[in-house]
Amino acid sequence: MDENRSTALDRMLQAAELEFSEKGFNGASMKALSTRANVSQSLLHYHFASKVKLYEAVIRNRSRLINDDRIERLEIIDLSQDNALHAVIKALFLPALGPLGGGRAYARIFADLIAGHERDKALVHECYDPTAQRFVDAISKALGGTSRTVAAQIYQFSLGVLASVISRDGRAERLGGEHAVPMEDSVLLEQLARFVVGGAHAIARPNTC
Repeated sequence: MDENRSTALDRMLQAAELEFSEKGFNGASMKALSTRANVSQSLLHYHFASKVKLYEAVIRNRSRLINDDRIERLEIIDLSQDNALHAVIKALFLPALGPLGGGRAYARIFADLIAGHERDKALVHECYDPTAQRFVDAISKALGGTSRTVAAQIYQFSLGVLASVISRDGRAERLGGEHAVPMEDSVLLEQLARFVVGGAHAIARPNTC
């Protein structure tokens, strides 16, 4: 792809991600999106045809960046080790919390995707389910062969935990009082993983808790 064309497409996708984040799908318009991307509306329509297609392109682009990193991290985990589940959850969370995750802008879009709006179901199935299946398998193996039903529940609950912190809105610090300070990313990731692992064991092995 021509470098100038690639740069223009990246700019359009980044602008659209911000616009959809701030105004939601219904509030965003192609006119506002073209203004934000500093391109003509006709060029935006040429590349993406419609607001729906542009929204889908935003999700496909960001999910590919996140999921490629997730799979790369997952593939190097030894699932027979005692700390395997902890490593799996960190592999799931880190790409979304890091630079590839799109920050606060994509966090709002991600929260809408998790909410399961009818418009997004097919997109989630296409963009996230294949990677999700890999993580469900890994969770099952890391827990000694627990059922896929339980592993899928743990995976879905994990996404809820991720969604609660991905926007970095400072609520936890606000609730913690005047002396609470934001956690460093590495500390936050570790705390999240420990929280999810504890819950996962409680679900998978309820009689041992």
